Amino acid sequence: MSNQATAPAILVERLHKQFTGPSGTVHALKGVSFEVARGQVFTILGPNGAGKTTLLRILTSVMRPQSGSAWVEGYELGRENMAIRPLIGIVSQDNHFDRYLTVWQNLDMHARMHGLDRKESAKRISELLERVHLYDRRKDYMETFSGGMQRRVALIRALIHRPRILFLDEPTTGLDPVARREIWNTIQELKQNTTVILTTHYMEEADRLSDRILMLNQGQVVMEGTPVELKRHISPPDIYELYLNRPVAEAYRQTLLHLLEEATVSDPYTLKFKLRRAEDLSVLIGQISPTDLRALGLAEADLEAVYLTVAGRYSEGGPSA
Repeated sequence: MSNQATAPAILVERLHKQFTGPSGTVHALKGVSFEVARGQVFTILGPNGAGKTTLLRILTSVMRPQSGSAWVEGYELGRENMAIRPLIGIVSQDNHFDRYLTVWQNLDMHARMHGLDRKESAKRISELLERVHLYDRRKDYMETFSGGMQRRVALIRALIHRPRILFLDEPTTGLDPVARREIWNTIQELKQNTTVILTTHYMEEADRLSDRILMLNQGQVVMEGTPVELKRHISPPDIYELYLNRPVAEAYRQTLLHLLEEATVSDPYTLKFKLRRAEDLSVLIGQISPTDLRALGLAEADLEAVYLTVAGRYSEGGPSA
């Protein structure tokens, strides 16, 4: 790819990767292709064994594919790895700090490995520790930090050299809700200057943070799009939900049957339905008492429902019937 300035953050074309062991050959990636625009949070979802870790290891130049090509910031993986590595930061699932060094010493060692001089390293570490509200703990040892605090330090360690692309492999696993939200806020701030590649098993996290989502299963791309697009894939936009102020959903279902193609009562206060004709919506509203009506909106599946639907279509032998 000739022009790095106009290239996407990541371009992947037909990646294949297989492993051979005592139990035979495992095809970890089967012709995976996708593109990541700059300044996005791009999330990779999939069950265990879907190929997520293999894909990340290839994109971070740790592993080579059997075939296919990939470019990071316009540089080709496998041919220009030395140009790629300074452009990426990685937060793996394990923190891997030196327990005999303070927070500052751990970060300074990492900064010096990336070529920052002492003055630049000190300035950058101070900025980042202030950003995650840990500057006052800079002289403490990592073993005195909670899991959430260690993850914040791991995150800023990966940012010290100002990478263009940050790989986050399940960054909030095992954290309490408060610590998780703090990491979320940091990721959302990062998007202004950094492309973020995220893997996670938390569907709320993926839904809240992602600009685009790639779903993998058994080494294949099975779905890609924005969170809204993926949710609409299994929840068409013509399914409505009627929320009532009192338990009369069943009564309204009977009253409005002549307008409804499908109708289910989720609970006494909620009626989910599909209209026979879209233009009947105003007629339906006119037949509901204003004192009964709390809200009316389009039904939307959550991302977990999408994930389970997609995962359920695949078994060991391929797509299920």
